[in-house]
Amino acid sequence: MSLSRTLFVSLAVVLLGCSGSSGDSGKEESPEDEFGVASVSDAGTQDAGIPDAGGGPADAGDSLAGLTRIATAEYQLFYLVDGRVKGIGSNRAGQLGVGHSNPYNQVPPIDIALPQGLRFKDVAGGGFQSLALDVQGRVWTFGQNLYGQRGDGTTNDYPNRTTTPNNGQPYLILQDSTGAVFDNVVAVRSALLFNMALKADGSVWVWGMSGTAIGNTLGIAGDGNQAPRNITRPTRVPLPQGVRITSFTTNDNTIFALDDTGKAWAWGGGSAAENLGTGNFAGYAQPNPLNIPVKVKELAAGGSRWAVALDENGSLWGWGVQGTFLGIGSPTGGWIPKATPVQLSFPEFGSRKIVHVSACGHATHVILDDGSLWGWGDSAMGEVGNGVMLDFATYHTPYSWDWSNYQKMVFRPVQVAPGVTFKALHNTAQSFYGYATATDGTIYSWGRNKTGVLGNGVRPTGDVAGRPDSWNVATATPVPAHLLTTGTDTPSL
Repeated sequence: MSLSRTLFVSLAVVLLGCSGSSGDSGKEESPEDEFGVASVSDAGTQDAGIPDAGGGPADAGDSLAGLTRIATAEYQLFYLVDGRVKGIGSNRAGQLGVGHSNPYNQVPPIDIALPQGLRFKDVAGGGFQSLALDVQGRVWTFGQNLYGQRGDGTTNDYPNRTTTPNNGQPYLILQDSTGAVFDNVVAVRSALLFNMALKADGSVWVWGMSGTAIGNTLGIAGDGNQAPRNITRPTRVPLPQGVRITSFTTNDNTIFALDDTGKAWAWGGGSAAENLGTGNFAGYAQPNPLNIPVKVKELAAGGSRWAVALDENGSLWGWGVQGTFLGIGSPTGGWIPKATPVQLSFPEFGSRKIVHVSACGHATHVILDDGSLWGWGDSAMGEVGNGVMLDFATYHTPYSWDWSNYQKMVFRPVQVAPGVTFKALHNTAQSFYGYATATDGTIYSWGRNKTGVLGNGVRPTGDVAGRPDSWNVATATPVPAHLLTTGTDTPSL
């Protein structure tokens, strides 16, 4: 784990631990295309392509009937089913949006506390905050507000409360930073401590922490301001004249976006240097283009270390301060930093092309044109999904998790779930686990399951396992996911 996330976890324990829970914690058209990237079409409307979950309208017997999105976050996860948002996992700061912020692990998934008659078209989660987008283009937020993530003009934070007000009550953002009505949004995303929205006109809006209190998110507003601040209402990112964004993503601290010409842009991240990928470190507080000589169709950012871009020819480009996460191979005297995008080579794929890429906090996954799923990265908690995981029973005595790098590194691509063909991935930089949808509609999950987010019915009890792998799943495994109706209390070993 990066230093920024380590600091975040430590501070979260102090801020949220007063509840008695302590530890390190982590049919509407879809706003995403088949590859899980939030996007709008050239006409400025939602892309009605294959939903993120690989589902959509279907027969009642179809396991994907009505499921249009799976939104992973660090400690919580959401399923968008028939326009309703269902949450599973941790509610430490009210980030499940269930109407209160009493900390507990919710398994199985339940409807979050949004108006019953309202339908939604997107949902996202980050660290301890989440947000949902209704079909009217309005944004609702819930969870932590220490840095303005709620978007209500304040930093009033009410964790560990069942009374009003509290973080678990969804808030409808009424206005942006100029006082204008905040609507016409087509997609939302959430980072570690800030939120993002994409409007139908191709504009990007941000709110939350732009500072160094936890990690370094300086410059996320893209307005050239490098001073630490909390952005408490949605603020428009000033893009160059004529630039219209069609998709965006984020890691812990940096924003990456794709415009309607296939050009990639990046900003934020403060002193993240190589993680920006623009080579213009001094200009991090303004959007700058990445030098990729072919059109980009998809962007994915991992943790706070690296990012990749999938071009129109089915090849990957990568950059980051720790280039070893790009599948380049074992380090030889360093992290192999890549300040600007380099084209990556994967002999393991033969002549196959990549059709889909995603990244989580510790690993990258791709789907090839034959439907095979491949992954690489740090798999200490099973993040790659190929059965590799640390044996915490013998790793330390007594157990002591230090989030150090390369604890169980898979440096080159390995096939995940051989024999199964896949069509969609659902991973974000904030999660340390993965989800994928097979072509037959089966949903697979793997990795860290500390709060029950894998959708397999395990309800972790306590907060820190004596052995973390007592909850984790190292192998990509079919799960009920949104169809799960029961949960089994599972104490740590």
